[in-house]
Amino acid sequence: MMWTSYSGGRKSVLKSVFRLATGCRLPLVTMVLSILVSGAMAQDATRAESYAIFVSQRNGAAELFLIDLNTRQVSQLTNTGRGHYSPVMAADARTLVFASRQGAGYELYRADVGPAWRTRRPSLVAVTRLTTNTTDEFSPSLTLDGGTIAFASGAGIELMNSTGVGRQLIMPTTADYSDISPAVSPDGRQVAFVSNRGGSFDLWLYNRATRAVRQMTTGAKALGGLSWSADSKRIAFTTQATESEQTGIAIADVEAGGFQILSASNDSSPTISAKGDRVLFTSMRDGDPEIYLLEVASGKVDRLTYSAGLDDSPIFMAVPARPGRVTP
Repeated sequence: MMWTSYSGGRKSVLKSVFRLATGCRLPLVTMVLSILVSGAMAQDATRAESYAIFVSQRNGAAELFLIDLNTRQVSQLTNTGRGHYSPVMAADARTLVFASRQGAGYELYRADVGPAWRTRRPSLVAVTRLTTNTTDEFSPSLTLDGGTIAFASGAGIELMNSTGVGRQLIMPTTADYSDISPAVSPDGRQVAFVSNRGGSFDLWLYNRATRAVRQMTTGAKALGGLSWSADSKRIAFTTQATESEQTGIAIADVEAGGFQILSASNDSSPTISAKGDRVLFTSMRDGDPEIYLLEVASGKVDRLTYSAGLDDSPIFMAVPARPGRVTP
């Protein structure tokens, strides 16, 4: 399929409290170091991504699960009953960031995949709470080296480092339009997000060095679910710019702004592989939200999960470079 710029029709209806304003400039040294480290890790990120982590309500509360993409073996990672959402993982295949309910709200946490990840009893270790706030924090994303986190909060779109300090509000909420679903690029240079500031919901980019904001797509009818390729050149997202207007998966070219629709069968929550050759996503095509795997070149789709409860938000996990460390 060829890259095409779509234009168009009906507005997507999204609810959000996230809005635009200017943010804080990051130190130049931090930016340069992040870019250099991310470039060095890009090759590491393309090693075999033979596992995936996803959210499931098959046993009641939303918990994190691990699936072997070759054998389809599913193992439970968390079991707290508090709800876990929006997992993201750094390229070293150890650092995991996710949102979890604490009381009436959601906070962000960081954890490592434990040393027993190949068994039927994998676990998360060194679990660390990153945020403590009266408003929700959710929709985290990570740079390739795991050093910077972009996320959504009640205040707007924010950045912080991997330890939860250095929070920077780059786009405060405003009554004029909605900014949602932030995703920091693997090289750390830009933050992509969905906004209707141009009239309809499209992909926009925030440049961390210049603080400039530019519209990336036109007529994308974007609904969120942004996921960068490891080379920071493409973004997968959920779209309604399909002929049937059913939700589907699309991939946008960051530089050119065009996008390619890959599916249109009530699909959402895509994650693109490091090489850009596969996409994990959630679909209702068979009547229940399950996890699927799409081969971009051939268009082949495989169903990965079969459960009565919600399965959602899948992310690729490469073979860890070194095992997690259990903390005292």
